[in-house]
Amino acid sequence: MVTKMNAVPAREAAPVKTAAAAATRAKSALNSVGKSSPTAATGRPDVPVGIGMLNDKQARARRNGAIESNLKMRAHLWPDLDEKRLWLRTDKTRKGFTTMPRTMALIINLIDDISKQVTNGKAVPAGRTYLVLWCRVFDEGFVKIDIEAVAAMEAGYARGRNVATWRQHLAVLRDLGFIDCKDGPAGPYQYILLYNPYQVIRALNAKGMIQQNTYTALFQRAIEVRATDLTET
Repeated sequence: MVTKMNAVPAREAAPVKTAAAAATRAKSALNSVGKSSPTAATGRPDVPVGIGMLNDKQARARRNGAIESNLKMRAHLWPDLDEKRLWLRTDKTRKGFTTMPRTMALIINLIDDISKQVTNGKAVPAGRTYLVLWCRVFDEGFVKIDIEAVAAMEAGYARGRNVATWRQHLAVLRDLGFIDCKDGPAGPYQYILLYNPYQVIRALNAKGMIQQNTYTALFQRAIEVRATDLTET
């Protein structure tokens, strides 16, 4: 007589398979949590998504949602608007524009506020000069000023001492660390290099040269526009 041993009934094998499947799902869930965690999206444990740092997919979704909302609101407020009267960057026929940080208004004000610290207390508001440079720069971070009088006029400096004022304000920007300059045939400030303003401001803040409410306002706005420069290591 042959006795069959270790036979597992079909009804008992089912729980084993179910347990294995559950373990697989649990492992998959753990991996999924790691990939979708706030730190995974940014790659930094101290800068989570929750304070405004989104991954690419989330950023595109938010941007598209904001565009749709703005278009609906604009159509409600100006139902008869002719888009041809607007200057739209998305219009491929438009030329002659630049790219600059969305925080530029705050950066300009900050420059005006701290200029006294490199001029022995003399007010030298070089913010408008800085804006002119950004309006002239291309994607290389490099500006060439061939006619200083024209650039000075763009910055709002009247005739007479316009070029002298322009140079004085460039010197302030250089001393603060926002730019570097090299002389050329057209003058001592013909070739200008623009550094990352966020990195410069971080260094100035570390030296105690910026009022904390001013820095906080810039920091908050940078988070809102998803600029990571002030938190990068």
